[in-house]
Amino acid sequence: MVTAITPSGHVTARTAGTWVPTEGTNVADASGRFTGRVIRVFGPVARPYLSVRPRRPPRDAGAALLLGATLHEEGVTHGPA
Repeated sequence: MVTAITPSGHVTARTAGTWVPTEGTNVADASGRFTGRVIRVFGPVARPYLSVRPRRPPRDAGAALLLGATLHEEGVTHGPA
C-alpha cells in the first residue's frame, strides 16, 4: 500500500503479505499499468517498506489518488505491496 510520496517524487509503499519484491522489480497499479521500479527495500523484515521510482513523478492530483493504492509486481499476481 502506498503510504507517502517523497519530495523527490519517489513513492513509499509498505508490503502487506508474504510477497516482498527485490530491488529492480517493476510494479504496477491495480489496473496492471506499469507504475515504477523498486529501487530500495528497507525497514522491518516482517513488513518492509519499498521505495519506488515512478515512471513519471506524480503531480498533485495524481499523488493524492496514489496514496493508499495497492501495487503489484508487473504481470504477476501476488499479495499486495
